Amino acid sequence: MLQKTSITTRDGVFVNPVIGQKKSGDFVDEVIVKCYETMIKLYYPENRCKLGTLHTQMKYAGPKEAIHHAIMRQNYGCTHIIIGRDHAGVGKFYDPMAAQKIFDDYPELEISPVFFPPFFYCRKCLTYTTPKACPHDNDVKEQISGTALREMIQNGQAPSEFILRPEVAQVILDHPKPFVD
Repeated sequence: MLQKTSITTRDGVFVNPVIGQKKSGDFVDEVIVKCYETMIKLYYPENRCKLGTLHTQMKYAGPKEAIHHAIMRQNYGCTHIIIGRDHAGVGKFYDPMAAQKIFDDYPELEISPVFFPPFFYCRKCLTYTTPKACPHDNDVKEQISGTALREMIQNGQAPSEFILRPEVAQVILDHPKPFVD
């Protein structure tokens, strides 16, 4: 959702997932790449999205890693970087918005962070939205945590199409070991 929203105000989007050593429970590199390839092929306008992998190890350093990621993407020539909730965080170690707040301390960066509040699907609004735009109660909002998503996949359940595109979910479900041990 963040990428699709960003592409509406930019010339394109560079999808640059981190490929390399990760913690147990994260998606394996093969699944990450195949999911992005599937999503780009089926859901992005032709010639508006480029996929390129970033080969490095995740450090799970929250705000400091967000700055590091911004510098690496700046070196690729990107003008903006999406920084979502709990970027490169682990568990509840960092404040979920710490990775957004730290950019105030680095005005010399030549890449602009793009911040988004958490998105959810509202069954009453019939769209993805945020608390800023949706007045409805939680009973009509569909959200899922990474933990809940992993549990569904480990149990062979496909998440709702409001959470994960069906074709992308199928890529994950078809993989014999989609998570790092």
